[in-house]
Amino acid sequence: MKELMFQKQPIRLIERDGKKWASAADIARALGYARPDAVTRIYDKRKIEFSGSMTMLTMVETADPQTDGLLLNKTTARVFSLRGAHLIGMFARTKKAQEFRRWVLDVIEQHQAEPSLIQEWYEAKAALDAQDKFASLCGRGLSEHKRRKPPLIERVCQISERLQPSLQLI
Repeated sequence: MKELMFQKQPIRLIERDGKKWASAADIARALGYARPDAVTRIYDKRKIEFSGSMTMLTMVETADPQTDGLLLNKTTARVFSLRGAHLIGMFARTKKAQEFRRWVLDVIEQHQAEPSLIQEWYEAKAALDAQDKFASLCGRGLSEHKRRKPPLIERVCQISERLQPSLQLI
């Protein structure tokens, strides 16, 4: 799980379906709300303005820091994409809201340049499949194929190894 920091306030990113999501409670704390459900209440009032790619309900695990992070329970929580977090910032009326909006836009720009792990895997797998197609199309390219294929297989395997531990099947 990746973590972002906004003014010394951690915002944990949860990866689901190749996208990064932040919990409503983390966003509420970052915006300076005393109640962790403040962001959910903002969302409830303005649901019509959010698309399905901006928010969803998901199961999240809660860990107890006093017991070395042992799992306490799984709960349903509302999470927001970075675009959804920005829209929440537009509706927020706290002193930190304006700075939060600017910060989220900067984070969005950074993450657009950074492909997700699943995207990397698909690109590596596509390159490997294209190489196999190339070899089958022309027999003369077989020696070239034998030279190019091993590094492609290794790249797919490396990404798969990085991807496997991050899968959080709930």
